Amino acid sequence: MPPPPSASKDVAKPADEVTMVVEAKAKAPASFRDIFTSFVLMGWTAFGGPAAHIGIFQKSFVEAKGWMSMTVFNELLSLGQCLPGPTSTQVSFAIGVTQKGIPGGLLSGMLFQYPGLMMMSLAGAGAAEILVNPADWLRGISAGLSAAGVALVVSAAVGLANGQCKDKVTSAVCLMSAVVAYYYQSNWIFPLLIVIGGSVTLYTKRKDDVALPDKDEVIHHLGVNKIVGGCLILTWIGVWITVAVLTGTTKYEDARPLFWFEAFYRTGSIIFGGGQVVLPLLLKDVVQYNDVCTLENGSLVASPTATTLCASFTQVPRADSWITEEQFFAGLAVVQAMPGPLFNLSAYIGALAARRAGVNVLAGISAAWFGLFGPGVMLIYGVLPFWGAFRKQPVYRRALPGLNASAVGLVVAAVFQMSFKVREISPFKDASVCIGFLAFYAVHFGFTSKVPAPVAIISGGVVGVVCWAAGCT
Repeated sequence: MPPPPSASKDVAKPADEVTMVVEAKAKAPASFRDIFTSFVLMGWTAFGGPAAHIGIFQKSFVEAKGWMSMTVFNELLSLGQCLPGPTSTQVSFAIGVTQKGIPGGLLSGMLFQYPGLMMMSLAGAGAAEILVNPADWLRGISAGLSAAGVALVVSAAVGLANGQCKDKVTSAVCLMSAVVAYYYQSNWIFPLLIVIGGSVTLYTKRKDDVALPDKDEVIHHLGVNKIVGGCLILTWIGVWITVAVLTGTTKYEDARPLFWFEAFYRTGSIIFGGGQVVLPLLLKDVVQYNDVCTLENGSLVASPTATTLCASFTQVPRADSWITEEQFFAGLAVVQAMPGPLFNLSAYIGALAARRAGVNVLAGISAAWFGLFGPGVMLIYGVLPFWGAFRKQPVYRRALPGLNASAVGLVVAAVFQMSFKVREISPFKDASVCIGFLAFYAVHFGFTSKVPAPVAIISGGVVGVVCWAAGCT
């Protein structure tokens, strides 16, 4: 018996029916008012670092508001992880771009950044004198804050590893990336590891079906066109070359903000994996060291003679260093107690460096903050129009798991680097490790429920001053 006419029509044109369903489900882009109301409070409440920020974005814009599918959101996340710069910042700009183009991205991105920028700038400007020669009790607080701050990075690394390393191949890629990044630290090693990771899964997943599950989803905006996007990428490279040449032909004393901008711009241009990865590299740029002779009895000799028998050499921060190690790690703890990206640490460092050098604080903040954020923001705007074209390519989709796993490995390496450094500079080394254990358990597992990041950081400072008062070792 032939099917009824209506059923026959449905069977004959299944593709049209699917297209109609997709179009019916497609939502109109969010308005500028929607973007403003969504991000204006989020900028003040986005605590917990990049892993927490991504979770907030997912719950707000994928699950609650339905601005995009989970597939598109994950691709934007992976795109941010594959580009130099702060991942959560790039995703915050990209979310606005997909809804209202260039102005939408600027609105969402800046609303997400400015609370942390303001607070870290004030912390750097107000704490400059206090942190230059800290009292013993303040060193205790700083040690506790630093230990708790690193514990939050450990928690973020564990969360990222669980989310991105789901099989033996990606786990091995993550391990390889972490081992190499920890042992051999170089500016070019990070992008190389990212490329290697992508190449591994490009091969191992060569026979897998990697088609987009939501291939008919409508993406409302990609920002600029490909020509402008290409110009932005060239501008990023051009600025990098220009400031490198200028700093190579200028004395530091004659143009301190230029050197600060160059250091942060270079770091922002080579960092893959987000804020946790940028921190060890920033430490090397903003704290300058001298190699000091260490005698067999442990004493240090700043200017050894030809007859001095040095057992080893120890790196000691120079008197004219931009900032000190203690100031850096205190800032690391403070920025993790603040909302917004960890890259806002640059505003704190810029303010401190300016105060120590006798330069206008706003000049220091601007040079450091725009230097670190600039490359990532330019690149996300420049790459989005190309991403709209290549996101469906099988080669790209097969490489994504390896790219992400390598980025997680860089985070793991950074965790160990920072942990050892925080213990080394603490006035009570073993107690600092214990504070880190407690803070990690509190934020990652919780005693009755998970402790918010700001509470964990403040508690670490309180325990630090208690350790100082108790004379802990």
